Amino acid sequence: MALGFFLWSILAFIIGGALNPITSVFPLFVVLYGIFNTLGGMGPGVGTFLCGAESFPTPVRGHFLGFAAAVGKAGAAIGTQVFTPIQNSFSDSQKGVQGVFLIGAAFAMVGCLITWFLIPDEEKDLESEDARFRAYLEENGYKGTFGESVDAEVKSTAFHT
Repeated sequence: MALGFFLWSILAFIIGGALNPITSVFPLFVVLYGIFNTLGGMGPGVGTFLCGAESFPTPVRGHFLGFAAAVGKAGAAIGTQVFTPIQNSFSDSQKGVQGVFLIGAAFAMVGCLITWFLIPDEEKDLESEDARFRAYLEENGYKGTFGESVDAEVKSTAFHT
C-alpha cells in the first residue's frame, strides 16, 4: 500500500510538473493518466478494504469495513468541494489542473508516510484474532454464539425431489 501511495505521488508530481508538454502529446497523457489511476487503486484503493478486513475480528469486521468505506466516500466528497475552488482560483485553467495535481501528489506522499510508519506490516492469522476476541467477550460476560451453529442443517429450496 505504501508503494502504491509512493508511486502514485511520484507520477502525480511528474504529471503536475510537466502538464503542458505531456498534454501536447495526447496518447502520452492518456497512458500516464491510466497508470496514475491504476496506482491510485494500489495505494488508497486497497487500503480502504484490506486494512479494515485484517484489523478487526470477524463478528465486527463488516461494520468497520462499512465505516472505512464511508470515510473514503466522505473524503472524496470533501475533496471535490475543496479542490474545485482551488482549481478555479488560478487565472489559467491549465495552471489550476497543474496545481491540483501537485497538491494531490503532496497528499499522496503524506498517505505513503502514514502507511509506512503507522500501519504494521505483519502477517495476521484471522482465526487467532477471532479466538482472542471471543475470549475477551467471554471474560466480560458475553454469553452468546458467533455465526451459525455447527450442526445447522443446510436445506435447498431450489430443487424439489
